[in-house]
Amino acid sequence: MEGSGSPRFRKLHFPVGLWINSPRKHFAKLGGRWPSAVSVKSTTSSDAASLHEAPSAPSSSLSASTPSLAAPAPSPSPSPAFLRPRPAGTQSRTKRLSHLFLRGRSNSDRDRAVGERERELWAHSAAPSSHHYLPPASSTAPGLIKIYGDALSSGANYRSLLANIHSTARQLIAQVITRYTEREREETDDAVLQKHSPEDFLLCDVIGKPIQQPDGAVQWETECRRGVAPWECPLLLVDMWRPKEGFERRFEMQRKDDYEREEREREKERERDGENYQGVRWRRSRMSSGGGPEESERGHRGRNTELRRSISDMNLSLRRRQGNHVSNDPRRSGNLPNNSGGLHDRKNIVSMMTPQPGEITVSKAEGKVGWMNQPMEEEKDYSSCDLEVMSQSLILPPTDRPYFLLLQGYDQSKDFVLYIMAGHIHVFGRKPTVKEREKDRERERKGKRPLKVDTFLSAPDLLARHLLVRRDSTIPETPSGQALMRPFRGGAVTHNGVALYRETILKPGDVIGLGGHFLFLYRDPRVTPPPPLALALPWQADAPSTCCPSGLVDRQEALRQYLGSTEALLKFHPRHADILLQEIISKNSSPDSGGGPLAPAYLLSVMIDHASKHLDPALTPQILLKAANLIKGIVWDNIKEFGDKHPTQNSTEQDGEISTANVQKLSSDLRPLMFWMSNATELLNFFQVKVEAMEKEWEFEAPGDPVLVADMDTCSEALAQLDDVIMHTFQQCVYHLTKTLYSLLPALLDTNPFSNEDKDKEKDGAQDAEGRGGGGEGDVDDVSSLPPAVAGLVEVYRCSLMLSREACLSPPLTSQTFGYLFFFTNTSLLNTLLERDGLFSWSRAVQIRTNLDLVLDWLQGAGLGDIASEFLKKLSVTVNFLCVPKTRLIQSSWDSLSEDHALLSPAQLHHLLTHYKLGPARAPPATWAPPPGTELNGDIFESFLDHPPLILPNETPRLDLSQPIPSPELQKEVTRLRTFLWGLDQDELPANQRTRL
Repeated sequence: MEGSGSPRFRKLHFPVGLWINSPRKHFAKLGGRWPSAVSVKSTTSSDAASLHEAPSAPSSSLSASTPSLAAPAPSPSPSPAFLRPRPAGTQSRTKRLSHLFLRGRSNSDRDRAVGERERELWAHSAAPSSHHYLPPASSTAPGLIKIYGDALSSGANYRSLLANIHSTARQLIAQVITRYTEREREETDDAVLQKHSPEDFLLCDVIGKPIQQPDGAVQWETECRRGVAPWECPLLLVDMWRPKEGFERRFEMQRKDDYEREEREREKERERDGENYQGVRWRRSRMSSGGGPEESERGHRGRNTELRRSISDMNLSLRRRQGNHVSNDPRRSGNLPNNSGGLHDRKNIVSMMTPQPGEITVSKAEGKVGWMNQPMEEEKDYSSCDLEVMSQSLILPPTDRPYFLLLQGYDQSKDFVLYIMAGHIHVFGRKPTVKEREKDRERERKGKRPLKVDTFLSAPDLLARHLLVRRDSTIPETPSGQALMRPFRGGAVTHNGVALYRETILKPGDVIGLGGHFLFLYRDPRVTPPPPLALALPWQADAPSTCCPSGLVDRQEALRQYLGSTEALLKFHPRHADILLQEIISKNSSPDSGGGPLAPAYLLSVMIDHASKHLDPALTPQILLKAANLIKGIVWDNIKEFGDKHPTQNSTEQDGEISTANVQKLSSDLRPLMFWMSNATELLNFFQVKVEAMEKEWEFEAPGDPVLVADMDTCSEALAQLDDVIMHTFQQCVYHLTKTLYSLLPALLDTNPFSNEDKDKEKDGAQDAEGRGGGGEGDVDDVSSLPPAVAGLVEVYRCSLMLSREACLSPPLTSQTFGYLFFFTNTSLLNTLLERDGLFSWSRAVQIRTNLDLVLDWLQGAGLGDIASEFLKKLSVTVNFLCVPKTRLIQSSWDSLSEDHALLSPAQLHHLLTHYKLGPARAPPATWAPPPGTELNGDIFESFLDHPPLILPNETPRLDLSQPIPSPELQKEVTRLRTFLWGLDQDELPANQRTRL
């Protein structure tokens, strides 16, 4: 209540240096460093009259967000405010400081009325908790306070004590010990009674809330705690500070050793997590505010204690050194006030802002500060300005760790000059909102702990986690002195003036931009000599060169080199992504486009590679999905066009005489489908690699981020679209090829390769092949030397092989395509053979075996022998069974035949033996009878549903973009696209700014 009638701001003038960064630190300074805030010498009569009154500090909650304190009005007297010396009397520090917290107590009725009105406001603003008591206006009225003493007696609940606002923490601790001691004396023997000392315990002010357990019990959950100094008055603290809504306060007794050990452990954890020094030092000050002597702070003061100190703080250390110097100089001893015994007392220190004449000699430390060499008028200006801002300018950079120097900020009242990288991981961000904080808690409950923010900035265009910087042990492969920086998803970051979207190397001297306001200079004092600053931004360096003719010539030469470069690079602006995508797909949508069999996959991969490395990460998933949708649309049109030429209904003409021309026409119509199946396979492999890289980049992002989840869904949809393209093109190809095979396979069972007609045709074909100079593996492309029945079947295999080679189909898909064709061949021929029992004779079996060997020999020469042998194995075993000589077959038994032909099921073997042609009126021998209990009711025919499943490839992409462009056709197409994109850029520029080739 900063009103005109309030005694807080009207009665007491605190020295400005006393108010440091926040109200929380204010009381840390009071407890650990300042003798008494009431000992400030006033400059008016009213102030002198109210020295023993009790103005209260501004009310605040124990939350982390505290408003900045307004600077008090300057004193009307020209003499500065200073700390008075220690009084000669025996007045205790506790009693003097307790007067500071007395609310509304004044010698005048007007001030007393003001205090009563303030208490009424407090009573209406917050209902008292069950853990504290609101004292009445009378200072002598007692109140009940509950103190939990589990540390004193295990399992104890609490003790209710009668206290007033003058009761100190030390007195309450002594009362609690007395109460527990009396109870133990009643229950135990005096010999074993444990004696406790109040100095061993500490009263803690604990904020938390009771949590209802499932079993009905109530358990206290602590949110934060603070050690209460022995001279502080708990009931007065209850009256001055109230917890936030939803929280309650209670006082607990804890052993001082346990409390200090826990605080040290928490401090070590914070330092390991990379918390900056300012936060650690604030907590240390809070620990030292528990009434410990001045020496309690000396143990943990680090080498960087002068960082982030107020003027009064630095004044103490400086004046302490100077006081020692002056005390050794007898010539100056008479000029100092109270030199009879207060030279070594820090309470005699006068503010360095307005030093008295002849008091202080100019030292090297003063020369560094540079204030003593200024005129008196400037010193008066300094004393009346905001000293908190000036204290932040007195900062020496560290010498053992990197730091970020602020070049441009957003709010001068909140921004610091230096931000030290204390840990190996440093995160910049802003304070999270309530919703963001709840999401973080939810992720922590799920075991997904997000990164902790080390530096909070105040600009509104920053994300809760905006930039991540890593160094040293987190990136062991990086040379010493280098770090890695990466923006969080959606965070606007620049690196030396260039927009940054992904992780990059951060070197000392680099300039980092966060959002539209903050600019930092990264420095690492461990790197010697320091590298030059990267302050010459790219656009500033290029500006002069564009105005002179030589600069224009250089730009033209660079453009020509880029257009003709063999590097797999395609630069484009994000606004041209859709146009470039349409240009690539439309100009390379068929096998006859001229760019090569894998032109669409290669060009799209080059485009996506550039987007994934240099453009906004949100653009890459969109390009993947749009490219997959365009390809799927083209493939669907091709399938529909192919279906119109080759209807799926069975033809009425089943004469088995499909000519070679018909097979070649079918192969030509299948080229677009095989073309897109090959390109979709390469794109699928490339997309999978990029998606895995994107997931690796997201490892530092907040788990479960809706933006990242949406991007992953987009990538998954793009991969699913390519899966559909591959499966449908594969299905269409093998369906129409097997449909053709179905008409040609029966001839393999009915044709006699030993007939004279077939021999003459085979002889003529061999002569023609010899005349063309063919032989060996060169005969793979020529099937004219084979019998007509075999040649028609082999022609289908040959056209399929040529299709896969022309389309550069991946080896896994090529194997699966022919595996399906051979599976269909095996199943169809075996079922036909088992169905026609007239073929169960040695003579017909030898003809079938010969025709089958001719096909297998050709497949072996074409490199498909292993696949054919695997899928045609059962057909070969059946034909081999029928080729066994009759005399040997009659002598065989069921067991021997089953063992020699294990691939045949009992039903199939029994069917072959039953219908085998032994001759007229000759019954099968008894040895062929199966033993009792043999299952003979199974189906003798093979099922077409047992075909091998299509396994989509998951392999390393064959398109290596780190190598030069592989073919002249692709080089020509890449150059055309580069020129096309350059033309788009030129059309957007004014005529006088365009570059001509």
